Amino acid sequence: MPNRAFRFIHAADLHLEQVPQGVAHVPEHLKDLFVDSAYRAAERIFEAACTEQVDFLILAGDVLDAKRTGPRGPLFLVEQFRKLADRKIPVYWAGGVVDSPDAWPPSVNLPDNVVVFPMGRPDEVVFDRHAEPIVRLVGASRVAGRRLRPNEFSGEPGGLFTIGVAHGTADPQQLKAREIEYWALGGRHQRTTVYRGPEVAHYPGTPQGRSPADAGQHGCTLVDVDERKTIRTTQIATDLFRWQNERVEVQENSSREDLETALRERVNALAQAQPGIDQMISWTVEGAGPLVAGIRRGPLAEELVGMLRREFGFGPPALWSLTLETEADIHVPKAWLEEETVRGDFLRTMRSLEQEGGAPPDLTQYLPERYLAGSLSAAAVLSDPQERGRVLAEAAMLGVDLLTAEETES
Repeated sequence: MPNRAFRFIHAADLHLEQVPQGVAHVPEHLKDLFVDSAYRAAERIFEAACTEQVDFLILAGDVLDAKRTGPRGPLFLVEQFRKLADRKIPVYWAGGVVDSPDAWPPSVNLPDNVVVFPMGRPDEVVFDRHAEPIVRLVGASRVAGRRLRPNEFSGEPGGLFTIGVAHGTADPQQLKAREIEYWALGGRHQRTTVYRGPEVAHYPGTPQGRSPADAGQHGCTLVDVDERKTIRTTQIATDLFRWQNERVEVQENSSREDLETALRERVNALAQAQPGIDQMISWTVEGAGPLVAGIRRGPLAEELVGMLRREFGFGPPALWSLTLETEADIHVPKAWLEEETVRGDFLRTMRSLEQEGGAPPDLTQYLPERYLAGSLSAAAVLSDPQERGRVLAEAAMLGVDLLTAEETES
């Protein structure tokens, strides 16, 4: 049987129920952008499916939590599905953590062009073009608390091109062993290709970043497969605005004017590199010296952020600066670590904690009893090594600032 070329869009993790977070204050002129971003980014996926004239659309989980969106979420999706139905574009949907098939409201009927894969063992469907089988899809919606089980999926060597559709993570070797040409996966907010050549396992990422941790461009993936089963993937940007984490380095003798110039140049570079899109920028200043110390304590950081907001934050496009912080690292003169003072004792203790690693610090002992059962309790256990290092460094530099001030006053 000869193979036929086809194309489809692979999207996942739309999370219509989530608004952007991790921002202390959203300015008035950006509130509508934040509130509507998830829906508008999702709408761009369906628009791309029509514009690119794809054969079908794959949704690989975590599309929406219908309880949290209320009626708006399901009704929005049905409207988008019908647009595709008018163009005879089917949708293949595998549920994830928040959108298991039984979570869909029974009062809202899905159009006939939508195929929802069942929970548990994978089901198989074949996409036909003019009554000719083109591609085989094997998919399953996620079962709560269960990891992806690649051994339950199987390819068709020598037969139709096979796509596995699922939400979750699995060992790459287990995925490869199933002889499935393309794994359409969901569950990672950053675009990731697990492996490529000639088979592909891919996460398209979320279509709209939700926090400063979701830095960079987001969207869906256009997949083209030719007659030789060669796979080409292309990202289609769908995000309404973009998070950026920028680092600027200063020298020991750098002045405030030097830093302001560097910040302005970086913002202009971001605007030129990504024209027409709003950007939310978190700044980290690296280096040592009086300027860095002034950012850690005092009003300098706030003043610099204010300057950037006034000059670049209102657009269009808006390049809004969220925060400006110093690098989380222990930058102190070596002599301070050796001195016989309270500051020296403190620094040696912090350096020892930083170098030893070991069990994560448990800060719950310092919490009032009323917080022990809440989310704050989990945040007080530093189990992530990177987060542990950052917190220790920030605590060390805060202690240095306080103890140095005390020594100066005495």
